[in-house]
Amino acid sequence: MNSIFASIDIGSNAIRMLFEQVYETNNGPIFKKLSLVRLPVRLGEDAFVKGEISKKKEKKVLHIAHSFKHLCEVFEVDAYLATATSAMRDAENGNEIIRQIKDETGIDVRIIPGEEEAQILYESIFNTGRIENNKSYVFIDVGGGSTEINLFENGVREKWSSFNLGTVRLKEGIQDEREWGRMEKWIKKNIKSEKPDFAVGTGGNINKIYKLCGLGEWKTLSRDVLNEKIKELATYSQKELIEKFELKNDRADVIVEGGEIYLRAMKAAKVKEMIVPKVGLSDGLIRRMYMESKK
Repeated sequence: MNSIFASIDIGSNAIRMLFEQVYETNNGPIFKKLSLVRLPVRLGEDAFVKGEISKKKEKKVLHIAHSFKHLCEVFEVDAYLATATSAMRDAENGNEIIRQIKDETGIDVRIIPGEEEAQILYESIFNTGRIENNKSYVFIDVGGGSTEINLFENGVREKWSSFNLGTVRLKEGIQDEREWGRMEKWIKKNIKSEKPDFAVGTGGNINKIYKLCGLGEWKTLSRDVLNEKIKELATYSQKELIEKFELKNDRADVIVEGGEIYLRAMKAAKVKEMIVPKVGLSDGLIRRMYMESKK
C-alpha cells in the first residue's frame, strides 16, 4: 500500500506544511518527501508580547489554511493532521482563529498541549529506527515559544515535560528567567542514570547549527563544538549572519538564543554528545498517521 499523508504545524516561529508519500517495502515503510513549505509568520511575536494574534497575522494564517486545503486536494492525500502549539496556546484569540479556520476551510486544527508535542516528537525520532534500546537519551526540541524535553532510558520513555522557554520569547526580551531554572532543575531531578549517553536535538536552529558545523547525517555534535559555534555566531550582527552564513532573516535573529537553550539543557543533563536527526513535529504527525493506518 502506498499512501499520501499531509501535516501542518502552526508554530510560534513558523508554519510548516509537509506532504509525504509512504511506500511499503519488505524492510519497512519508506517516507518520501513530496513537498515542504515553511512560512515565517512568527505568531509568537504577537502572542507572547501582546497576548493575542493580530488581525494581519490572523489573515495570513487563514490564507495558509486555504493553501493547505488546496494542496491536500492537489496531492490527493489520504489523511492529514493539523496542530498548533505554543503561540496559539498563549493567544487569547487562539481558539477563535482555529474555529474560523474550520468554518472557512473545513480543516480541523487542534491546539495541542506541550506534553503531547513532546510525545509526538519522541515518536518521530523513535520511528527512525536509529535509537538504541540499551542507551539513554535526553531529547531536546526548541521552538519559538516552548522547549520540549523527553528522557529515554533503556528503550523506555521515562519522563517528559514542556517548558515556556523559546527563541521568540528570548528575542523579544519577555522570557521569564525562572523558566531556565525550572527546566534545568527538572532535568537533573528526573535523569535516572548518571548521565544520558546522548542528547537528541530537534528544531530549525539546531539543524542549521549542525549544518554550519559541517557534520553529516547522524554524526554527533559535541557540546564543546556547539558552545564554540554559538560563541562564534554571537560575534556577528544579524546582517552579517545573513550575508556570511546565508541564513534566512527569521533564523539569523534567533539562532544564538536557540543554541543557548540546547547547550544549557545538555549541561543540566551532563551529556557531551548530541545527535541531530533532522526530524520535527510535522514528520511526527505523518508518522503517527501512518502507524494509526496500520492498526
